[in-house]
Amino acid sequence: MRNQVDNESGIAYGFFAAVVFIVIAAMVYAVLTPIMNGFVTEHNRLINDDMLSVQTKAAFQWNLNAFFLIPVFALVGILLWSVVRALEQKRLGG
Repeated sequence: MRNQVDNESGIAYGFFAAVVFIVIAAMVYAVLTPIMNGFVTEHNRLINDDMLSVQTKAAFQWNLNAFFLIPVFALVGILLWSVVRALEQKRLGG
């Protein structure tokens, strides 16, 4: 029975997990982009018809900005995961 984690396997797993995480985040972003485009089109139509309040416009803009930050959230997530993984590996003696 081996108590020590194999460093090469851990590095290979970490690299694979990072790539999968980034690919999944990119796929989510690509799938949501047409949906957000539809929301923006409808939102612009409602603005032109004077059917939206200032608060609604501000709320929609906040949500749109949050959508544009999905890649940033993904990169920060993979960075935090990498740091936690490295600290776990250090604790295990790797």
